[in-house]
Amino acid sequence: MQRPQRVLLVVNPVARTVSRPTLAVIEKALSADFKLEVLETVQRGHATEMAAQAAFDGVDLVTVFSGDGTINEVLNGLAGTEVMLGVIPGGATNILARALDLPLDPVDATGVLIEKALLGEGRQLHLGVADGRYFAVNCGAGVDAAAMARLDAKFPKNQRSFERAAFFAVLRSVLASYAGRLPDLTVAIDGAEPVPSISVLVGKTDPYTYYKGRGLRITPDASLEKGLDVLSARALPRRRLLRIAVQIFGSARHVRGRDIDYWHDASRVEVTSAQPFPVQVDGDVMTERDKLIVELARDALWVVA
Repeated sequence: MQRPQRVLLVVNPVARTVSRPTLAVIEKALSADFKLEVLETVQRGHATEMAAQAAFDGVDLVTVFSGDGTINEVLNGLAGTEVMLGVIPGGATNILARALDLPLDPVDATGVLIEKALLGEGRQLHLGVADGRYFAVNCGAGVDAAAMARLDAKFPKNQRSFERAAFFAVLRSVLASYAGRLPDLTVAIDGAEPVPSISVLVGKTDPYTYYKGRGLRITPDASLEKGLDVLSARALPRRRLLRIAVQIFGSARHVRGRDIDYWHDASRVEVTSAQPFPVQVDGDVMTERDKLIVELARDALWVVA
């Protein structure tokens, strides 16, 4: 990786832990070593447009100060190019930043980013592609997507309200819609025979996500260096929900459960249903659909790490 010269800093001003004083410190630090431009997002999808334009204009590094949703938008503008992605955590969970072993303090993360960029330290990431939408962290068809849709409707503005809303969104989705449900999806991995499912979760990281700083190890064998890890639930019996929850937060033994199918390092996932089902990609809720294709895009993105 060559030392970057031109840097674009993309900021989501409404991200949950982005503040003006912190942004000022980050801008000053980056501008000391690079030719810096700073742009703020104004609507959903704007960051993808900015990243794609930056790649076209010859920018070397696009750095994101926001959460995983805006990072996802940026990587969708950069995937397949030689432009590098830099990550400064500014969201509620910061899953990709954690997976890259970056500090969660944004100022500290900026220092690490600058040091690695000046030394030319970078790596290529495999990305997932869900119906043409790239993702670095996870993609879900079913229960987590339904929970994210509930959470989106509330749009909590601070960390405490986000955590509370996330807890109740998951609880209501599981208890009201998925516990005791009969399989209404089918999932096929790498061309194999499809199996019944009520929810399919595709992970690129372990943990899959976080709650109050604790990792949810839904796809415990997932890795940024590997393919797609897939967990499919054929059923969620109410009597086993508490045990599953405890295992997700700890031992990850749920992947060996009688109602669970688990695949490691897959390249293609096909989910189908007779009825439209909810889908989320890196926490962003997509339109419902009755078929979802998730594939692996190898070495699709350069990241400073």
